[in-house]
Amino acid sequence: MPIPPAPTPEQFELVAKAIDPAASVVSTHKLLGGLGCRMDVLEMRLANNEIRRVVTRQYWVRDDPSTDPRPIGESTVLKALKANGVPVPEPVLNEEVASAIFGRPGLVISYINGMPNLGPANLDDWAKQIATALAKIHTSTVPSDLKSLPQSHLISLEKWMSAEKPPNRFIEHELGTELWNAMKSLWQNVDTSEIRIIHSDFWPGNMIWKADQLLAIVDWEWPSLGVPSDDVGYFLADAAYSGFDVEETFIETYEAVSGKRVTDLLFWKMMATAIPLPDVGPWARGYAELGMRHMNPDEIRSAHSDYIRILLKAFHETT
Repeated sequence: MPIPPAPTPEQFELVAKAIDPAASVVSTHKLLGGLGCRMDVLEMRLANNEIRRVVTRQYWVRDDPSTDPRPIGESTVLKALKANGVPVPEPVLNEEVASAIFGRPGLVISYINGMPNLGPANLDDWAKQIATALAKIHTSTVPSDLKSLPQSHLISLEKWMSAEKPPNRFIEHELGTELWNAMKSLWQNVDTSEIRIIHSDFWPGNMIWKADQLLAIVDWEWPSLGVPSDDVGYFLADAAYSGFDVEETFIETYEAVSGKRVTDLLFWKMMATAIPLPDVGPWARGYAELGMRHMNPDEIRSAHSDYIRILLKAFHETT
């Protein structure tokens, strides 16, 4: 899907005025990252002469911008998580206001001065901070107005696992059919009864750091209701592609903070590897923009396939 163009000067001006009728635009620039949205920093001068920065987020659309419903409940999710002590940006202009300005689905959120940290100085501390934040997400109260959030991954899984043969996304990958067979075998015993707010794209690139301190979990474009282990498996799979051996520390910290055991982890790690099938190669652009230049398409394909082989070996050893 094409990434939207930068907001026009007139649109940036409308955003500033919606925040403060006397505000004026000082500067704008594009933020790196984002495979599904366009992000820009808007710096403005408020009526009291204060300088304020916000981030505009515009999402690609499937067909007609006026009928594309995304982002679904993102500002409500951010408010709920913030109220539960989760480090996330604050919504500044909600979906209705921002989308009307951009002419496509969008949002305006607070600016957080930091960067993703894909080269941690202390790997254990890095993993502990991330695990603590994820545990806070999964133990947050789900407000009644968020009970209608889609259960996106569970919907996909029901479709994949009820199929009589592997879906094309699996067939088109060299290990896909074996992966699907293993997932189908495990699926019958997977517990999906605990439904919480999940991020759905919980990888290190969606975390903002400063001086080795985790400041915020960002990119809540696809908030969902689902099984907490889904996020855990997704993070551990992505960390493995990057060569970060943090599983033991991460699980230990997550379980201590959340007070709950991580269940069905092998299945959810397999699910994480299935999401980008048949080709994980395009993900390399996100890594490259965030400083991991060694992760070119072929290298991430190789790391992804190697991890699938590790998971399949674990499956065969336990069945």
